Parts: sequence; structure tokens; C-alpha cells
Amino acid sequence: MSNCYIKLWFIRNAVIKMVNKAKKRGLRSDFSRQSQGNGYSMYKLINTIGIIIIVGLFVIIGAQYLQSYSAAQELELFETRIKEQEARQELLQDEIERLQHLDYIEILARDRLGLVKPGEIIFQLED
Repeated sequence: MSNCYIKLWFIRNAVIKMVNKAKKRGLRSDFSRQSQGNGYSMYKLINTIGIIIIVGLFVIIGAQYLQSYSAAQELELFETRIKEQEARQELLQDEIERLQHLDYIEILARDRLGLVKPGEIIFQLED
């Protein structure tokens, strides 16, 4: 293992000497800048793609949440309507049962239609 580190140290020193010699001659090497630039742009690209994916997931999750929220609101509305209709159905069922009795029909005929039995006298008081 230490042998590997020694070899890397020698290679590093050789590269540094070559770069220093090139600088003395006036030569310029863009190798390190190119690798940094490509790495930076690749890093930027990966981050951008990651951000786009995360935002896309948030949009999808938000849309699902809104859809489930609106479905819950609609369900609540329909449950309320069902309860109202069941209450109305009970009232109508009671009305049907009352209409089966002749006494109730007679009361309705007297109150709503003003009908009287033969021989009855009606007194009306005016205010």
C-alpha cells in the first residue's frame, strides 16, 4: 500500500515539474481548466436535472393532493345531499301512511278545500 503512495507522489512531483517548466517557457496548459470546466458544467447539469425531477415530483404530489381534497369535498357534499333526501323520504313516507286513513283525508278536505258534510252549518267570523 505504501508503495502505491510513493508512486503517486513521484507522479505528482513529475507533473508539477513539467507544469513549472512549461510556465518558464511561456507555454500555457488549459488541461486543468478544461477538466474543471467540464466537471463544473456536468455538476451543473446533474443538479439542474435533479431539481427538475424534484419540482416535477412536487407538482405531481400537489396535483394528487388537490384531486383527493376536491374528491373529499365532493363526497361530503353528496353525503349531505343523501341525508337531506333520506329525511325528505321519511316525511313523504309518513305522509303516505297518513293518507291511508280516512280521518286524515277528511281533515285535509275540510281545511284545504273548505268541504262540509251535508247538513253542517259553517260560521265564519270576520276580523
